[in-house]
Amino acid sequence: MDAEHQRFRVEFASGTAASVAKRRSFRDHERNDVEADLPGWLPKRPFVVRGLFGKLGQHVQTVVGGLLMLPLYVIAGLFNSPASPDRRGKLEERENEIDDFPVMCAAPGETARSLPWQLDPSRRPRRTVTELELADSDGLVRITSYEDTARGNRFVEWGGGGKVPGSEAVLWELPRQDIAGAEVKSFSMNESDFRIRFGDGSWARLTTTGSSAARKIVELLNQRQADRTAAGPPG
Repeated sequence: MDAEHQRFRVEFASGTAASVAKRRSFRDHERNDVEADLPGWLPKRPFVVRGLFGKLGQHVQTVVGGLLMLPLYVIAGLFNSPASPDRRGKLEERENEIDDFPVMCAAPGETARSLPWQLDPSRRPRRTVTELELADSDGLVRITSYEDTARGNRFVEWGGGGKVPGSEAVLWELPRQDIAGAEVKSFSMNESDFRIRFGDGSWARLTTTGSSAARKIVELLNQRQADRTAAGPPG
């Protein structure tokens, strides 16, 4: 991969706690639901935090899934395979990770609201892949998409095929100087979530393919900000 042109598969994160598992909300700074106000976004069922019985159902699914996968983990261990159960780090923000799960926080006109709806896996076609592109040559951050030839199965998270010819598109772009910073969010499977904070105070929580990719994205975004701070204001 070209060091000056790096791409990472990303999408809006999903909750992992039983109350919000596989769900996400879109808020303003007063925690109002703004999903219906996002222009051009396809409608879907409104976000709801699960009640007692819904959370119990999620716990049952987790236990059953773990028991079914246990033989695979044992076999993988015998052959020194990297396969292992998903691991989640410590809780950091109960209000944003258990009581709610916002993946966007922005007032009208703020940057996070301009992010493309294709980042939402519950809205886009299953074969669509979205990527974060960091290009040093022009100082821009982009969100691009393409149709993956191997993404037709609802049980396949990321696919591994090629790009359907002519399907690649630029969905969004922003000068990297408009990003205030980023950080990895520990309370996520394999610490693959990260938050991008924009200069206008809005933010978004995204996820990628694993902890190493999340750390690399955060490193690259914060390095650019550190370089700008060290350089000082323009003369």
